[in-house]
Amino acid sequence: MRRFATLALSLATFASPLAAQAHPDFSGKWALDTKASEGPMMPQAMTVVVTQDAKTLKVENTQTMAMGDQKMDQKSSMTYNLDGSVAKNTVSAMGSTLDLSSTSAWDASTLVITTKIDLPSEQMTQVDHWSMAPDGKTLNMTRELSASGQSATVKMKLLKQ
Repeated sequence: MRRFATLALSLATFASPLAAQAHPDFSGKWALDTKASEGPMMPQAMTVVVTQDAKTLKVENTQTMAMGDQKMDQKSSMTYNLDGSVAKNTVSAMGSTLDLSSTSAWDASTLVITTKIDLPSEQMTQVDHWSMAPDGKTLNMTRELSASGQSATVKMKLLKQ
């Protein structure tokens, strides 16, 4: 019995740092590092302002996209619930509005946000993986998009401003 108690205490000691691991705070102003980012439809410039508390993650995004010879600036504001409940957001794009439903979950220290976007003829799914570099100065985002049986992956590196 004594041996079992010692083993149980040892395991609890090893496991406790993992169980107590805090989730990163993504709050701050971030700028896209275009040279270290890759994928289709990559913005020419992007700034992301994140406000995070225990319950929500608010993301204000400003980006410049190239549309042929034209540049188009887009702004959006999204709020995600960090407790896994559905967050509803609406964004405007090219003269129309889109309704989005998002859920978030932590996978260790990575925040995974799954968003369903109702398009006029189908549904698109976007899965974002947010992870922080150990120094807290680099936010890595991987975005997986899927619709109509096709998929694309975008990898973005954002630097704290």
